[in-house]
Amino acid sequence: MPRIDAVLFDLDGTLVDSIPLIADTLRKTLHEFFPSVPVSPTDIDAMIGPPLSATFARFTADPHVVDVMIERYRVIYKTCELDSIRIFPRAAKTLRELKKRGYRLGLVTTKFTASALPSLDHFGLTPLFDVIIGLETVKNHKPHPEPVLKALDAFPHGQAVMVGDTEGDLVAGRAAGILTCAVGWSHRRNLLLELKPDFWIDDYAELIPAIERYDSKEEF
Repeated sequence: MPRIDAVLFDLDGTLVDSIPLIADTLRKTLHEFFPSVPVSPTDIDAMIGPPLSATFARFTADPHVVDVMIERYRVIYKTCELDSIRIFPRAAKTLRELKKRGYRLGLVTTKFTASALPSLDHFGLTPLFDVIIGLETVKNHKPHPEPVLKALDAFPHGQAVMVGDTEGDLVAGRAAGILTCAVGWSHRRNLLLELKPDFWIDDYAELIPAIERYDSKEEF
């Protein structure tokens, strides 16, 4: 079996702690457009991960309204983004070390690339990625394997691993035929455990050692 030489990452909830802001922005947007529709914390939690178009289409069949809601969401989000989000501890250090060691790195997100770049630029992550796959570059979003496969097509690789915080990340990685890694700080922790990912990390300091252990076993 080939050694791991490529690592793909989700963005929100995986590299940057933006989930509280996403949840708050979803609540505010839905309240503006559908103030009489009750939305529980559990409802909001289920909306985090899929593209906004799919989320808002649950509330209206009018594509124009969906587009207006998405634009309003983006305005609200951008107003607070850089003051509200933080990068997870040791994420940047781990990415730099992976890059230094020659690993190919990719970002696979259900955000449009233009929406993902402010966070990446803010924390100095953008130059570390060999490829960024945003929502506009694929026909099918995660959990479909297309975004993962498209990222892997961008560079030669042996074995790869998809790191993420939602079921969609792990299902997409597995469907693409690569290894999967769940992050223990996910708001969907129990659901990720049920999927039995190949790796589980509770801190980014654990990622490279986990990869090294896998590779050492593959040598025998």
